[in-house]
Amino acid sequence: MSYSSTYGLLFQVTLLHNYFLNNGEETFASMTNADKEKMMQQFSADAFIAVMPALETNTVLKNYKMVFKKTKTGFGIYIKMKDEFDPFIKVPADLNLKFLIKINDYQFENYTNLDFVLNQVFLFSNVRPLTEPVSFEYLPLINDNKLISNDYLVSEETTANLLSTLQPSEQQNVFGVISLTAKGDNSSGNIIDNSDKMISPNFKIHFDNRKTFWRYINRKAGTIIKTTAAKPLTRSGFVEIDPVNDLEPSQPAESQYPNPSVKSITKINSDYYSEIFI
Repeated sequence: MSYSSTYGLLFQVTLLHNYFLNNGEETFASMTNADKEKMMQQFSADAFIAVMPALETNTVLKNYKMVFKKTKTGFGIYIKMKDEFDPFIKVPADLNLKFLIKINDYQFENYTNLDFVLNQVFLFSNVRPLTEPVSFEYLPLINDNKLISNDYLVSEETTANLLSTLQPSEQQNVFGVISLTAKGDNSSGNIIDNSDKMISPNFKIHFDNRKTFWRYINRKAGTIIKTTAAKPLTRSGFVEIDPVNDLEPSQPAESQYPNPSVKSITKINSDYYSEIFI
């Protein structure tokens, strides 16, 4: 199938994560374009997340001659075209497509800067549910300088309503829902314009990496040394620890301290701690 000649891009969703894209304390946003490209070459959203159309959406895609196409950074929805500008079947303004987000990596919660709440899911949408406040956060576009926060966590009522639209077989272990309507609440979130022409927007779900206090535990000596500030968790790079200024209690200048893995993380009150046994 040639997506360039017979199918046109209706919209795409890009998923990014700073745990994989930052390099130690150097953030992806601050990198040169060349360095960003290097990080993106190693990046795959499949490493931490799976996205799939809801079963009902699969039926809608077939009826409107649309195709769900996975990419390294998310997915695109393509629609059959009768010419360069017009879809084979007109896209109605109220057409809604839902996609389920499920977690691939059991350590995702450890390195992702979000709260994970039972009976609540994250909603990424261009339309605000009636059960959500006017402060509802809409799904950002690719050029929006916005990271996913707990503001995208919707209420238990909204969560129950969303899950009730799914088949019983797909209701388990849903982390989030992407719900996109052809015309959103705001023109910036539209997929088609007022003339029903395709805008082909690129929406973005960009997760931030968690920062934790690092606790160095010496069981033999019975001592615990911790960083005075939270440090970023990243797959790439190395965060230098200054033993004199970064640790409490302060340690000799010649001391060396490793970076933690993401396997052992503890939450105490509102703070997260990475534990390193030395």
